[in-house]
Amino acid sequence: MSLERRRMEQALRRLLDRYPDPMLHRWVMETVGALQARLKAIVDPGERDQAQRAALILIKTTLQNWSEKPPVRH
Repeated sequence: MSLERRRMEQALRRLLDRYPDPMLHRWVMETVGALQARLKAIVDPGERDQAQRAALILIKTTLQNWSEKPPVRH
């Protein structure tokens, strides 16, 4: 595991720890599961690493946006 990936995963965990919303956690777990299934199908290690990095960035950006503007529940 690269140092960059480890830092990204730690940042994601910190963001999730601050927001105990079960819907948010479920979205992250489902998204990670779906992306892992797709990543397994990529044969080229360099391409797989690049796709994994992009997936982590997508999740991190979504969590950051969510933390700035959490959804309003009625």
